[in-house]
Amino acid sequence: MRNFCLLVLSALLTMSVLPGLTPSSAVAQGRIYCPLPEDGTWVNKTAAPKQLTRLEVETRCENDKVLARIRAFTSCVPRDCKWGWTKAEMREGGGFRVLLIGFLSAKLIDIRAMGDSLDAYVTEISHDPALPDDVKSYTLQRQ
Repeated sequence: MRNFCLLVLSALLTMSVLPGLTPSSAVAQGRIYCPLPEDGTWVNKTAAPKQLTRLEVETRCENDKVLARIRAFTSCVPRDCKWGWTKAEMREGGGFRVLLIGFLSAKLIDIRAMGDSLDAYVTEISHDPALPDDVKSYTLQRQ
């Protein structure tokens, strides 16, 4: 049941951000220039175990459409755990959202750049219905 809810949540989130990516809305709001402010490598030097240590964000524009992908790293021993490159969606108010699905949990990450800082809100959604979802916020610096 939890996996079904996660799948439905993923579909709803994708549908809610896709209208922001249509070429007509990009033209209506003005031309979007790439790379976007979130583009680049962002680090959290004070990360504790299992926390977000680094985000790599790639953005490019094609035909007035923004294409983005994100790769996340979390603190593990002896080296950081790497989540694969995943397609990111633009959010209506700016920034990006990505859903990373793992064996034990999924991570929903919302990011937005502010100068040389990147705010990241990570919602960890456990596949075990007995465990609650966990939300954490991080401020990463441009590398």
